[in-house]
Amino acid sequence: MSSIPVIDISPLLCSSNEQSKLDVSQAIRHACETVGFFQLIGHGIEKQMFDDMIKEACRFFSQSSEEKQHYAVHKWNPSNSNTYRGYFPSSVNGKEGLDLSSPYLDPEHELVKKGDPLHELNRWSMNEILIQYWDHMWRIAIELLRAIARGFNLDVSYFDKYLDDRSTGGAGTVSTFRLNFYPHLDNPTPAARGADDDEPLSCEEHFDGCLLTLLYQHEVGGLQIQLANGTWLDVPVVPCALVVNTGKCLEQWTNGCLKAVKHRVKLLKEERLSIPFFLEPSFSSLIVPLSTACDTPKYEPISYGQFIAESNKKFKEYQRGENKFS
Repeated sequence: MSSIPVIDISPLLCSSNEQSKLDVSQAIRHACETVGFFQLIGHGIEKQMFDDMIKEACRFFSQSSEEKQHYAVHKWNPSNSNTYRGYFPSSVNGKEGLDLSSPYLDPEHELVKKGDPLHELNRWSMNEILIQYWDHMWRIAIELLRAIARGFNLDVSYFDKYLDDRSTGGAGTVSTFRLNFYPHLDNPTPAARGADDDEPLSCEEHFDGCLLTLLYQHEVGGLQIQLANGTWLDVPVVPCALVVNTGKCLEQWTNGCLKAVKHRVKLLKEERLSIPFFLEPSFSSLIVPLSTACDTPKYEPISYGQFIAESNKKFKEYQRGENKFS
């Protein structure tokens, strides 16, 4: 394979033709089974929205180190009680990042009030642009999961109840919205190296732990995915497209049918901005392999809270010592 699939999801969003929706759903399932990644177009987001998001990212990252430090999590800012949601510096893993929680979390919920890491409120307030972008990501991610449900011969709304638990007394989705910034470096030092090819990297090889990741790459690429034969494939920047990949949680939920694929970012000298949205189940959702995915389950049921706590231990930026996941 020399490129990852490009899938137009407009029939999922705009068409009443069930066969068209099924065709797209089957294409998504096939891409997630065979490659683990695809480029998503036809999502209905205007270019101006992406431009506005880049301006917002630049607005945050162009602040002084002292100003950004105010939003850093507890490990780098002891005055901040947040250990999970917030800013982390480039010294951690080659890039700066700002992790944001849902703007719709219930601030009066017990999990929020006691400071559970997955339910921390944002110190960097999400303005109208950030909330609009969140809403777009949520809308598209829900449609993708509905397509996956359709592809596994389930009711299209099968996953809906696992994503936002406010209607059943929960605090809301624990999905994560991140701004990534790779600063310009004249003499870059690798944050890591390829395990098999010793390739110098700006971001370590890793799997995502979530259900699905929706990534906007702005102008500068560098993302690579590992193919089944062990070689690495560059993911090109397609203007206004979203790069979608399967996370470990969805791999487990589909009993290994859909594949989470290792990926990384090559060592960069030029500045790079990327904006991933990590779709995650609610904290208490039980991840049980789909009955339509297999005859014999390969995985034991596990709550998402427990699942993601274990998953995050594998990421440098989340190795913060004081994280206390419930």
